[in-house]
Amino acid sequence: MTQRPAPHPSPASRPALDESDIVERQQALAAGYNDNEIQRLIANGVWRRLRRGRYIRAQALVGLDQFDVHRLEVRAALSQVPNAVASHWSAGVMHRLNMYQPELSLVHLTRPHGQSSRVEGGVHHHVGAFDFSTAVEIDGVPVTPLHRTVLDIARHSSFEAGVVVADSALRRGMSREALRAELDACRNWPGARTAARVVCFADGRAESVAESLARIVLDELGLPKPELQTEWRAPDGTVLARTDFYFPDHHTVVEFDGKLKYDQSVDDAEPADDEPTNTLWLEKKREDMLRRRFGVEVVRMTWTDLKPERRGALAARIRDAFEWAEVRRARPVAG
Repeated sequence: MTQRPAPHPSPASRPALDESDIVERQQALAAGYNDNEIQRLIANGVWRRLRRGRYIRAQALVGLDQFDVHRLEVRAALSQVPNAVASHWSAGVMHRLNMYQPELSLVHLTRPHGQSSRVEGGVHHHVGAFDFSTAVEIDGVPVTPLHRTVLDIARHSSFEAGVVVADSALRRGMSREALRAELDACRNWPGARTAARVVCFADGRAESVAESLARIVLDELGLPKPELQTEWRAPDGTVLARTDFYFPDHHTVVEFDGKLKYDQSVDDAEPADDEPTNTLWLEKKREDMLRRRFGVEVVRMTWTDLKPERRGALAARIRDAFEWAEVRRARPVAG
C-alpha cells in the first residue's frame, strides 16, 4: 500500500501572518504553506504578489489607491536590494508629489554601483552619482530628496510631467536654489536640457496638476504671462475671491474647471445629488461679482481645452475676453 504524504497543517493550525504587512516566502513556508498553496492563493486573488518572494493579502489593499499600492511595492523591492534608494517616480510617490502620467509599472531605485541601468524583476535599477548621506527617510524607506527627485523625473519624462512635479515640490517648500544647484550637478546627464526648461518654467503657485498643465498651454498659445493666485479684496481687506490666472494688462481672469476631480486621482467620491448644480451656481455668482466689482472678464477652461485640436478655440475665447474686458471697463462700475 502506497503511503500518502503527510498533509500540510490546516490554516487554523498555522502560525498567524500579519494581515496588513508584506509576507515573505520564507515566512509563509515557516507558517506551513507550500509553494503550490502560495500560487493558488495568488491565482484566487487572496494574496497579491508585490515582487518575487514578496506577497500581501489582497484584503490589506482594500481602500488603497494606486499610489498606496506602489509604496508597498517600493518597500518590497528595497527589502531585496541593499544599498539603494527609491528614486524617480517611486520617490515622487513616496514624497506624495503631484505627478502627471507617472511611470508606476516598475519600481524605480537608484544604486551607486553597476555598469549601466537595467530593468529586472519589476524594478528599474538606475545607476548614477548620488550622495547617500542626502537621502531622506519616509515611512522607513530611503528616498532621494525633493530636488533630486524632481530633476530625475524631469530628465526622464515629458516637459509637462516635469513641470507638474516641479510645481508641486516648490509648493511643498523645496527651494529653487537647491533645484538649480542639482541642475548644475547634472548638466551633462541625459535629459538635462528638458530638466533645465522645467526649472526655468516651474512655479510653486500652481496649486494642482490642472493649473500646471494649463500654464504650459497658455504659454504655448503665445498669451502674456498671467499672475497666479490673485486675491480680490473688498475695501476693508476681506478676500472676496482668489483666481487661478489673471492677465492684468487685459483685465481678464482664466479659471480651470475640474482640477479637484483630477487631483483625487483614483475612484473619486460620488458627489451629493445637488453638488454639481450648487457648485455651478456658486461659481456663477463669483464670476458675476468679479465682473461687477472689479470690471474683469472671466473665461473658464476645462480638460477638453487642453487637447491640441481645441487650443486654437481656447486662444480665441481668451483674446475675445481681452476685448470685452476693455469694453466693460469703459462702463461705470457698480459699487
